[in-house]
Amino acid sequence: MLTLWRRHVKACPHRKKGRKHTKCSCPIWCDGEINGERIRESMDTRDWARAVRNLAKFEDPSYGLRECVQPGCTELVERGRCKRHSREVARAITSYHEAHQDASEGTKRNRRRALRYFEEFIAARGIRTVDQIDLESMNAFRGTRRLSARTWTKELEILRHFFRFCLKNEWILRNWADEVQMPKNLKPAPREPYQPNEVARIIAACDAIGRGAYERSRARAIVMLLRYTALRIGDVATLERNRVRDGEIFVRTTKNGKPVRLPVHRDLQAALDILPVPRGADVQDCPYFFWSGHGSRRAFIRDVTRTMATVYQASGVAGACSHRFRHTLATEVLEMGGTFEEAADILGDSEAIIRKHYAKWSAGRQARINDLLKRLWHVYGTRDSRDSQSLKNEWDKLVDGMGFEPTTPALRTPCSPN
Repeated sequence: MLTLWRRHVKACPHRKKGRKHTKCSCPIWCDGEINGERIRESMDTRDWARAVRNLAKFEDPSYGLRECVQPGCTELVERGRCKRHSREVARAITSYHEAHQDASEGTKRNRRRALRYFEEFIAARGIRTVDQIDLESMNAFRGTRRLSARTWTKELEILRHFFRFCLKNEWILRNWADEVQMPKNLKPAPREPYQPNEVARIIAACDAIGRGAYERSRARAIVMLLRYTALRIGDVATLERNRVRDGEIFVRTTKNGKPVRLPVHRDLQAALDILPVPRGADVQDCPYFFWSGHGSRRAFIRDVTRTMATVYQASGVAGACSHRFRHTLATEVLEMGGTFEEAADILGDSEAIIRKHYAKWSAGRQARINDLLKRLWHVYGTRDSRDSQSLKNEWDKLVDGMGFEPTTPALRTPCSPN
């Protein structure tokens, strides 16, 4: 309970009577305890009636509290956010990882790495909760990351996705990562499709690596899978045997639940038929073509990647890598008249990604366009076989009927359909 009293000034004639004397105009103070907390503050007034009204505000449990800054939340807090709408940076990152367990292992690994660096930077600046992060902090974080523009683009996309997650959970009011400027004039890395002779050189290089037939047959089968299925190197390394049956290979399931199967090329089938059982496998009927099933999947994919790097180096093909086989197959599909949607179904990407990264202009596509136009002109010419003089006469009548004399001689010459 709080008690009002006069804090007499030096010039007050009633100063010696103490605080109990209130019949003067000295400043009014309050003293007492509320919820076990000692309160001794000035009432900022000399009027006793006003001090009594202000004292009621002090004794109100909600005095000094205000609503949470999150729109729609009516919970009273001293300042800032309530506990439900506030999260520490470390807890928010943990919740983000837990909510996105369905992502691929590579995506989750990249997110953990990027957010770990971000958490360390934020902690060094003394920021505890995600709502305290502002644009200045985001730009300062960019200065600490010694990355290329292309790598920073990927990392910034992860940060934007994280802050969208925080915004959806109502922990922040604004996604400051969206305000960070993306690098401009960033051109995609040039990835040209393989030429037939380059593919032949890579296949031939498989017979020049390793110490024996085991390594060489495995490398040859991997190259064949990359060539005729355009699977990613991680999917090839851990390919299961039950995905190849009846002359088809199951590559993926589309969003509508329909399976996508590709016919197995005879050279690919021959390479898989002579493939030995993976070393270290416990049984003869190992479920994988290349992996024994022991150890981590990531470590084995890394080993296969190193093996293929040896093959590419032995082939002598400049800029050879496993991902270029995807560009090669996509280009061949488009050259043969396939649509972007069909190429997307084969590669497992969206149609927009195919247009952006895999729709390489090639001599084959140019030849197909030339043939298409020639056939179109031939049909147009047979449709209207009238001579050029009759066409010119009709054109002159049309121009004369417009009521003016054209000054440009070209208007008097009709376009010939031939």
